[in-house]
Amino acid sequence: MSAAVESGNRLWLIAGAVILAPFMEVLDTSIANVALPYMAGSLSASEDEAIWVLTSYLVANAVVLPMSGWLSGRLGRKRFYLLSVAMFTASSLLCGMAPTLGLLILFRIIQGLGGGGLQPSTQAILADTFPKERLAAAFTLYSVVIVLAPTLGPVLGGWLSDHWGWRWIFFLNVPCGAAAYLLNRALQPEANLPHAAQAHAEHCESQARNTDWSGLAGIALGLGCLEFVLDRGERLDWFGSRAITVAAIVSAVALAWLVYHELFRAKAPVLQLHMLRNRNFALANGIVFSTYFARYASTALLPEFTHDMLGYTATDSGLVLSPGSLSLLLFLPLTTWLMKRVDARALIFGGLMLTGYAFWRLSGIELGIDYATIVRLRILESVAVGLFLTPLSVLAFSRLASGKNDAAASLYGLSRNLGSAIGISVVNTMLVRRAQVHASYLSAQVTATSLPALDAVQSTSAHLTTLGGDAPAQAGMRALGAMYHELGRQAEMLCYVDCFHLLMGISLAAAPFALLFAVKKRA
Repeated sequence: MSAAVESGNRLWLIAGAVILAPFMEVLDTSIANVALPYMAGSLSASEDEAIWVLTSYLVANAVVLPMSGWLSGRLGRKRFYLLSVAMFTASSLLCGMAPTLGLLILFRIIQGLGGGGLQPSTQAILADTFPKERLAAAFTLYSVVIVLAPTLGPVLGGWLSDHWGWRWIFFLNVPCGAAAYLLNRALQPEANLPHAAQAHAEHCESQARNTDWSGLAGIALGLGCLEFVLDRGERLDWFGSRAITVAAIVSAVALAWLVYHELFRAKAPVLQLHMLRNRNFALANGIVFSTYFARYASTALLPEFTHDMLGYTATDSGLVLSPGSLSLLLFLPLTTWLMKRVDARALIFGGLMLTGYAFWRLSGIELGIDYATIVRLRILESVAVGLFLTPLSVLAFSRLASGKNDAAASLYGLSRNLGSAIGISVVNTMLVRRAQVHASYLSAQVTATSLPALDAVQSTSAHLTTLGGDAPAQAGMRALGAMYHELGRQAEMLCYVDCFHLLMGISLAAAPFALLFAVKKRA
């Protein structure tokens, strides 16, 4: 059924139906994080073993995501989408019922395989179903889901784990998944193919004869190992670990082979990298990689800063992000309105510049910062993201040939996924490695001849002697301990400053590329 035949109400019913499943899938990338201690205790495992519940899902998800366009072409988009929803829902039920950690990890792999294709399939469905003049509104709704779910995940996961038990973070998917399956089976149109049914059958037969097994292997090895390296690298001391070293080498070799093979050897490539020759699509992929790098890194940094440095509870740390998400929800419809009146390139450029400004303000954080200030800066960052998120998606698909949306959505989703994974991994590494650098520098300033340091130790020592009743020698030792503890906190805080400086630089560096998009001139 073509977009021209669909009534306005039915279009939005289709949009709501196809977006429900990816909302659950994105939610599941973060909802299990806070439940790991509960899982470890319940299944008699260490927390380091339980972390595989997250890693297994992310690896499986990363492997399937770039294959989704190819699978849609082989199975039919609607059939592939329904199969993904069914697999995701059934494996969620099995995850909730898992009696051992090994089975839980196995079912999480199946869940990741089922969920990996939902995001790109949804984007392709929206791009093919909605007419061009209404595509911005459809992508706005999709953007709401992609941004809201990761923020809602930790809060919802913590509440369910505390009140109903960790198994309910998986059982929650079952009724939602069943509803998504039934709604999409009834409402979702078949892909609007640019050729006749007979030609399509011949095309599928040709693909069956030329299955890109080398490309499939390259994706599985290259992206699977890369996701493992990014997720476990810091915990295992990066290249100090043999497992990380081997995985990094395998990933590098497999990805290099994948790019060469897909561009120059494959007759029917599973990953259609040649689409990056389209200027708008290539620019959009580069910018979305950069913006998701910064957004997800910031989303990881702020709760960690408020919890570790300011002593907030886990719930309060998660709630720091909530006002920003709410602001983004309210602002995205305004972006759709602005797109009818303002050049999309200007919106993207302005949004990226404002994002850079927000990160510059966040780089001024200190240990005395209050909750309201952090929330205001997060809202500023979220509003900035709201300015460019929808225009970027619209321009990405604006000049692609008919029938290419499935393959394009796979590549676009891969860029978004890699950006977020690499961003989180980089800032987590910086928090550890830069802390050592800052601690060494600050320690060098605290010497036996440093008058401020001597004054601080003597003042604290006198306070402990007078009010605490400590002996002078004991008070002196406690004062030195307190000073070095504070030095460590200051060094750690400077790491957060470094991270936000990095995110500012990435956002500002990406901004000029927004001006290179090709757009139709306004009448």
